[in-house]
Amino acid sequence: MASQLVRSEGDVKIWSLLGLGDSARIEALLSLYAELFPQYAHYVPRMRRRAEYGEEHRAGHIVHYWLLEVDGQPAGLRTFRYVRERRVGLAHALAVKPAYRTVNVGEQRLSMFLVRACLDQIIADSERLGDEFTFGMVNEVESPNLMEHYRRNGILELPVKYMEPVFPGEHPGRTRAEEIALVRFAPMFLGILPDTRRGIPFYTSDMVASFALAFLVDHYGLPVEHPQVQSMLNSIPALSRRIEWIPQ
Repeated sequence: MASQLVRSEGDVKIWSLLGLGDSARIEALLSLYAELFPQYAHYVPRMRRRAEYGEEHRAGHIVHYWLLEVDGQPAGLRTFRYVRERRVGLAHALAVKPAYRTVNVGEQRLSMFLVRACLDQIIADSERLGDEFTFGMVNEVESPNLMEHYRRNGILELPVKYMEPVFPGEHPGRTRAEEIALVRFAPMFLGILPDTRRGIPFYTSDMVASFALAFLVDHYGLPVEHPQVQSMLNSIPALSRRIEWIPQ
């Protein structure tokens, strides 16, 4: 079966892959993932299985695996989901091969073109489900330099001490509880690209907590009583003012 073309801008194309049986593009995405995220290469077998499912394999989650092509060649990838209960998108992997990082789509580099296309898809997902709004797209951000780059492109840093769970490689017979016990944690920033249609330009402490729980509990599957989840919640300040942003 063929992949679904999500967007086409000249020689730049975004393909949606989940549940469509396009093994060539799926393997291209997984190969890029292993190349560009070597520290997470042990996730590839899980991702290959996930690629066989449709977008709505898990109730309330619409998942997307996108392959970016330039001149017909694999150039980048984006994986993300919409978590309906939280009214928020979660951005997972984003990468562009070094050879294509100077390619622009209009005035945007490929990475930000993907980021904004991803938010557009989350908005489309919410509309398809009949939701009145989304809060936006939440991103795990690896470094201060990348966070600063995202700030310049409209992403708001969230006031939370966040640690990304990194699960071990698969092992036959290991229970979920055993997997969680083996998780290590890596410090990250959290940022959000707002859905400007909402018309309420602020976030509260409860919203920030919900965004982080969408990652740690809804996506990664940690129990809410896990020490790292509780530490994250305790790090969120009782905001004396709302976190404001200016619609672009």
